[in-house]
Amino acid sequence: MIRLEKREVPEAIRTKLADRTQRYLALLAAGDTVPESLLNAYRDREVKLLLRAETSDKCAYCESKVPHVGHGDVEHMLPKAVRPDLRFDYNNLTYACAVCNGHKGDFYNAEAQLLHPYEDEPGEHLFALGSMVMRVPTSDRGFVTQRRLQLNRGALVERRTERLEAVGALMDQIARATNPAVRSVLEDQVRQECAEDKEYTMVVRSYVKSVGEFLAI
Repeated sequence: MIRLEKREVPEAIRTKLADRTQRYLALLAAGDTVPESLLNAYRDREVKLLLRAETSDKCAYCESKVPHVGHGDVEHMLPKAVRPDLRFDYNNLTYACAVCNGHKGDFYNAEAQLLHPYEDEPGEHLFALGSMVMRVPTSDRGFVTQRRLQLNRGALVERRTERLEAVGALMDQIARATNPAVRSVLEDQVRQECAEDKEYTMVVRSYVKSVGEFLAI
């Protein structure tokens, strides 16, 4: 999990979301039935495309490349059940895989909230140990986030291990490189593998930082 940044929303989309919020809250206040078309309007294709761009097509929580395994969900960071007024608020939306979204559900605990991908610094609560994402022992929020989202579920650990082995092969090549030009190219490849748009940036960066100390990179 890494910290993300919200992008500017086009005025037309922002206005559309505000109008939906107004209609939705008015229906709730009147006790009227909210049509399905409005209930699910937060999944608007334009909104989803913006969120996918923000997360580089990755799940905001586990960092899996979502299109590899499914369509992905428009996720409410503060659950709709807790904050119905934020149902269409773009700042409360992100992009997540169906698995993380399912594990998260409507969970909310004011005293130990799940980490917020845009407002919190995940590194203050979680850290990578090989292919595992561990919680900082003093962080209740790290504990809750790790356990609730099951960030070390088998499929995730397996895929992270594959990523680390691929990056490890590059590090081995750097260790054996005698030509400065070749080493420079390999080091650039490693830097690219640490970019925010790559899968499992958190664990890859941690691995590269640790191994890099032996290779002076």
